[in-house]
Amino acid sequence: VSFTSLDMFGVSLAAIGMLSTLTTALTIDVFGPVSDNAGGIAEMAELPETVREVTDSLDAAGNTTAAIGKGFAIGSACLVGLALFGAFVKRCDLTAKEVSVLDPVIFSFLLIGAMMPYWFS
Repeated sequence: VSFTSLDMFGVSLAAIGMLSTLTTALTIDVFGPVSDNAGGIAEMAELPETVREVTDSLDAAGNTTAAIGKGFAIGSACLVGLALFGAFVKRCDLTAKEVSVLDPVIFSFLLIGAMMPYWFS
């Protein structure tokens, strides 16, 4: 909908909208390890079994929220990457045929560009 209405500016706005809630998504993502550590501490402190049951249920909820947070992070990263690529294409005045992923040369250099951070890290 955003691309149909406003072209690449709409995609950029959608990416900014997702990234504006990033602090909430990161907070949700952190809940899992915190509740898991609480369960480990309860076990090492030899607390009653009822405490461990509570921390296990919190850990299950934490695993669910961590999975939701990861999906959110991947989705926002894809939108930002699409917006950056669209801005590059617009700025360089390229046509759709010049940046076609079906062209073997362009596709191979896209793969090489995607591998560059791993080569230097």
